[in-house]
Amino acid sequence: MKITKVIIYDVDYGRDFHCRQNPIIVKIETDEGIEGVGEVGLAYGDAAKAAIGMLKELASSYFIGADPRRIEYLWDTLFRKSFWGQGGGPVVYGAMSALDEALWDIKGKWLEVPVYELLGGKMWERIRLYANGWYAHLVEPREYSEKAQEVVADGYNALKFDPFAITRQGKYEFPRRFIDRDLAKLALARVRAVREAVGPDIDIMIEVHGNLGTTAAIEMGRLLEEFKPFFYEEPVDPLNVDALKKVSENVKIPIAGGERVYTRYGFRRFIESQALDIVQPDIGLVGGLTEAKKIAAYAETYNLHVQPHNCGGPVATAVAVQFDFCTTNFIIQEWFPYWADGRYNIITEPLEFLAKDGYFDISHIEGKPGLGVQLNEDYLERFNRIVID
Repeated sequence: MKITKVIIYDVDYGRDFHCRQNPIIVKIETDEGIEGVGEVGLAYGDAAKAAIGMLKELASSYFIGADPRRIEYLWDTLFRKSFWGQGGGPVVYGAMSALDEALWDIKGKWLEVPVYELLGGKMWERIRLYANGWYAHLVEPREYSEKAQEVVADGYNALKFDPFAITRQGKYEFPRRFIDRDLAKLALARVRAVREAVGPDIDIMIEVHGNLGTTAAIEMGRLLEEFKPFFYEEPVDPLNVDALKKVSENVKIPIAGGERVYTRYGFRRFIESQALDIVQPDIGLVGGLTEAKKIAAYAETYNLHVQPHNCGGPVATAVAVQFDFCTTNFIIQEWFPYWADGRYNIITEPLEFLAKDGYFDISHIEGKPGLGVQLNEDYLERFNRIVID
């Protein structure tokens, strides 16, 4: 089997949730008619377009004519022969990740089994989810309370939000390292409102997006302890291992992070120092499924949990689900059921709508080869695409 074509879809939605939203989807075609899909984990922020260029370079240089079944070989080729793979960042690894995901999709279809069977087989019958993306544009604690109740009414028993990210004036603006007293009070009031609204049996996760200084993160973390968060995510700069370790030693909440850490080499110090309690690799950024499984296995040697970060389109969700069902130290999956920009139409049957009572059942993908999803070609025709052959 040989790769004959790589197609890159630039699914640009412009501005949404106060930042650019631009999923990048890749499809690999072969001479045997088997196709595979993947997604770069850079849908938000300001790097998606750069990933297109990297995908073009890697696909044209190393994929056309290659055997897609040689997944480890191709991963190692991209890592070493590209030069920038050794010591690269989100653009390099994002492109590598999407290509790697598509290779696993092809291999699963070739062998007529789901990808999770290739990565170790079924570990769980169902996986637990937490809802994200529900709090955009909310300002007052009362609004958080009402919306959180709606999320619970939708069946979710866990939800995540950043209580610091939206100012009292309704502007999406990350706080200073030294958080001012007014915003600190507002953030705590928002968390209190959510906890009181959902009750003690619903898990809440506190996101900080890496924006607080170490002292402020500790001070706020101690104040948040009374609300019993499931975890405290990226309380300080995500690459500062020592700062994260200091926070974890001084706050009685599990520390989560990892969406901006890449490959097993990047995660090594976070795992070995146990600065994180819950490791959150984004499979569309860490190096794909090939690398995510290695990161999870290494984390398991330190008894750490794994929760794949997922803030993209439905292909990324399908990838995460395959990983979850075959990973022994998996704990919970990030889930975005409230996107309003049309991205669920990227595939024909999005998994996001199949959640029930806060869980996703393996029966939805059991027996479906590869990643278990199909691109909606008619929908994707409205976006720009690049063909490498």
